[in-house]
Amino acid sequence: LRGVAGMAVHFVETPQDLSPFAAVILPGSKNTRFDLEWLKTTGWQSRITGYSAGSGHITGICGGYQMMGSRVHDPDGLEGAPGTTEGLGLLPVETVLRAPKTTTLSRFSWDGIQGAGYEIHMGHTRLQGGNPLLAVTERNGSPVDDADGCISENGQAVGTYMHGLFDTPDLITRWLATVGLSGLDVPADGGLDAKMKQYALLADHVRQHVDVERIGELVNPGKIQ
Repeated sequence: LRGVAGMAVHFVETPQDLSPFAAVILPGSKNTRFDLEWLKTTGWQSRITGYSAGSGHITGICGGYQMMGSRVHDPDGLEGAPGTTEGLGLLPVETVLRAPKTTTLSRFSWDGIQGAGYEIHMGHTRLQGGNPLLAVTERNGSPVDDADGCISENGQAVGTYMHGLFDTPDLITRWLATVGLSGLDVPADGGLDAKMKQYALLADHVRQHVDVERIGELVNPGKIQ
């Protein structure tokens, strides 16, 4: 998103007025219920819900998606003491945390725009209203006919389990339209392709300046003379 001309991206930690922002993204979490309580005790919950009530656009990814629902149930105590935590109430969904953890490489589409990403989360989220966000067509190489995520009836709240929503330029353009930022210049060479080029440059740099063979010998003592 930082590569989109004319748009600034800010990481915020201290509760503050969110009205200057066109959209707010709630990221993933290692412990959804704990982080929900943190949002409440720090004052973030009222800031976020007030922003949403004032026509603000909010997108939740993975744990952030779970937080946006009405409740998160943890009957088996996977994230602490068994129980239920009230969500932010921004999406008509409810989550039950269950083992095992879902870990898949997935292919999906949003209004016909193709994308790829991964899902890594515990539990299942059930829609009680709104509409599914994505059509999932493949998981770990196997064809599926499934849906993921939720978009509210008014389109202001969006949630998904899919990491990779912003890895495809056309999907970024689609998301920008959803949050009222149509017309911005999204680089055609951005997203996952740009990341892979940077990874390749880093790998070349390491090979040039690091004795990779010697490291291999050290991690395999059987080969050390």
